Amino acid sequence: MSIEISKETEARLAAEARRLGISENALVERFLSEHAALTKPASPAALPVWHLGAGALHRRDMYADVG
Repeated sequence: MSIEISKETEARLAAEARRLGISENALVERFLSEHAALTKPASPAALPVWHLGAGALHRRDMYADVG
């Protein structure tokens, strides 16, 4: 896989990798793993459960036209 980045970004990555004493590839892998750790998908939101104390309702409980 390859990506296109500007010369300035490439120079910054190379300088940072040299400063840390690691390869540019290792630096990019570190950035990606840190990003993945920060952006873990949130668990799906649970729907609220409402306990209204009514129990099971039937149509006859709500409407007077049902016999």
